[in-house]
Amino acid sequence: MSTARFVFTLAGLVVISGCSNPSAPGASLPVYVDFPTTDTCAVGRTLCGPGCVDPLSHPLNCGGCGNVCPGKQACVGGTCTANCPEDATLCGDLCVNLKTSAKHCGACDNPCPDGQACSNGVCTTNCPASQVAAPVFTNEGPSTACVNVKTDSNNCGSVGLACSGGTACNNGQCASSCISGYNCIGICTDLASNPNYCGSCDVACKSDQVCVNGQCTSACSPGTTQCGRACLNLLDDASSCGACFNACASGQACVNGQCTATCPAGQVNCGGTCSTLASDENNCGACGNLCARLESCIGGACYAACTSSDLTCGDRCGSPSSFSQCGICGQACLPGQVCNVGLCDSASNCPLGYQVVDGTCVNLQSSALNCGAPGNVCPADTVCQNGQCVSFTAGGVIQDCGGRYANISDDQNNCGACGQECTGGQQCAEGTCLESCGILILCGSGCVDLRTSFLNCGGCGLPCLPGTACIEGQCTDIGSFVLPMDGAFANCGTYYAAIMTDRNNCGACGVTCPMNQTCVDGACTATCPSPTTTMCPPGNCVDLTSATDNCGACGKMCKPTEHCVAGVCTANCGGAAAFMVCGGGGGGGGDCVDVNTDSRYCGDCDTVCPPGQMCEAGLCSAGCPTGQKRCGDTCVNTSTNASNCGACGKRCVTGQTCVAGVCQ
Repeated sequence: MSTARFVFTLAGLVVISGCSNPSAPGASLPVYVDFPTTDTCAVGRTLCGPGCVDPLSHPLNCGGCGNVCPGKQACVGGTCTANCPEDATLCGDLCVNLKTSAKHCGACDNPCPDGQACSNGVCTTNCPASQVAAPVFTNEGPSTACVNVKTDSNNCGSVGLACSGGTACNNGQCASSCISGYNCIGICTDLASNPNYCGSCDVACKSDQVCVNGQCTSACSPGTTQCGRACLNLLDDASSCGACFNACASGQACVNGQCTATCPAGQVNCGGTCSTLASDENNCGACGNLCARLESCIGGACYAACTSSDLTCGDRCGSPSSFSQCGICGQACLPGQVCNVGLCDSASNCPLGYQVVDGTCVNLQSSALNCGAPGNVCPADTVCQNGQCVSFTAGGVIQDCGGRYANISDDQNNCGACGQECTGGQQCAEGTCLESCGILILCGSGCVDLRTSFLNCGGCGLPCLPGTACIEGQCTDIGSFVLPMDGAFANCGTYYAAIMTDRNNCGACGVTCPMNQTCVDGACTATCPSPTTTMCPPGNCVDLTSATDNCGACGKMCKPTEHCVAGVCTANCGGAAAFMVCGGGGGGGGDCVDVNTDSRYCGDCDTVCPPGQMCEAGLCSAGCPTGQKRCGDTCVNTSTNASNCGACGKRCVTGQTCVAGVCQ
């Protein structure tokens, strides 16, 4: 086979064109070198013989140099195929998108004038959202396309500035590694969703497949739509707003499938995306500020590692309560729905006192990202209480770690002390890094109690419905459960609360007591009800002689296998008769468990009560013993119990006893 070559100039570039067998697929495609002065190719293209090609789409070099597609097949994702992907059209020998191809804008063989790009099937110099018209190199010759200079390695930071030497465009700068995603042959890539690099830089999906959570599959996740070979959320994607490839104009964003210049309250237009700067890992604290892989955006600042409640979606952290990752990675809710504690639901089903913010049910009384109003973010050294950002006092199990408060009893990055990180798969339990979750279960990246976890009730990934709570590993209607409890417990939508004593729900759901105040008889107070107890942050009245989290002094935590005896942490559960060290699976974990009352270890470390049953006196039971009444998590004798005298939550004052249900 011989090849004829000749040189001509196009848009300032030296181009080499030639052909051999005119009937072969791709024979009409030009052969040229992108940068002839250095004899190099643009990022994403490969030098095959005399010219540069895109091996993912060139029919004469499909997947590699010299790999010719048979017959009239096209090349998609480096694989020969007889059918173009959805939303693509066969124009000559290439599958093209008529809405974005400047060589075939609106129809095959309808090229745009030099310097113009194709948007929505129309030639233009005005690109949508944060994109700009820039030179690109295609299998049909040099062209113009709308690109994002933050991510385009051939126009990185500004038009015409190409990355080289294997570097990729990382937030507008050429770098060897990517802040977000992975460097695949000079392109920062999201391996969770890119069909040409799905799960790894070496895997390309077939022409009829999409990439979902790093796996090639034939269907997109619920709430997303297949546009070409990508799964997009048409409700908020400025490049496909309301319909595939329906791009919004420059300066506009996509909100609920409509192009608009105004974002909802609490959000900012970041290059066509309405972003919540306090929590968006792609725009953390400011537009374009990317968090690194597996970092969380909290209060507008990036923090290493996902939180224990986050989903790990590819290389990104995701909230299971977000509209686009509702409950599981990639599961976006449908138009008109909201994400309600990990479930796509009607907005009318948000719990009492919650408001819809960014497609999620939010409690404005306690959300640090929406405190009192949508988008009102509390500073890093404050918490949201009753809709107000208030300062807190360091100490106890809550400490100020570099301007961000942390519960050092279970924080993976501040376990037992600020900056003490659990690594190598370890979990933080009661301020100690353990090789396992101890008596808890590892679900995703966090340790959970399957008997009480709303999102993991009875098993990992088994959520309850709003209006029910996880009680003894079984989703239970909250209203019916608390009805016999004399008003001492309230239905809080996804959980029940002891409103007479719970400082986070004092007197009513969501009412949080100020720092260093506790809840007594449904009211916040700075005075502990018993003179034998001490107020420890954030507001717990504890007996320092026996409290394992505050043993001998506020904030002194015993190890999981220790008990506090006379103010001293003592091994082997302090020798208490009813306690055993259970859990841990031989991994150095385990915890002191009261086998008389713990339904996970009832009577011994090997007996688990069936879902819905509780443990009383070391025996599994469907209800309380005769003569006792259930008040929250425990069975009590209201005739003699001074904390529940005559009724749940009715407390006798200090010095009184309960006789026949009456405080005396």
